[in-house]
Amino acid sequence: MNKEKILGYVESAGLLQVVIAAAIWILPDLRTVAQGWMAVAAVMLLLGRFLQEPFYLKYSERDPKELTLRRLYHQRVFGIIALILAAAMMFVPQGFYYGMYVDKSSWLILFVIFVVIEVYTAFRISSVDKG
Repeated sequence: MNKEKILGYVESAGLLQVVIAAAIWILPDLRTVAQGWMAVAAVMLLLGRFLQEPFYLKYSERDPKELTLRRLYHQRVFGIIALILAAAMMFVPQGFYYGMYVDKSSWLILFVIFVVIEVYTAFRISSVDKG
């Protein structure tokens, strides 16, 4: 097995664990487990995605198709940042911070941003690669 294949498996496992951690968070008794699980899953996804061969080495800058793929991969970076911030916000206690009220479920806003970016880029990357 080569490095790219192993990192692909790590990325897939990280995505699956993100979904499992979000589902576990629904149960009030297991929220502390979900916090740790989400943090580990976010780090797995981050490592699996960013240790692979960089996308900018695969594509040239001249073809519009490659420019579209480059943009989509940059959007994925913002999605991962949103996921890391969402995992960090799961550990923030409820209360007021800098004039803003942080609730137990405030991390969901950043998580939804991650999900929207991830779903959009997954479908767009596969459609751009095909045609």
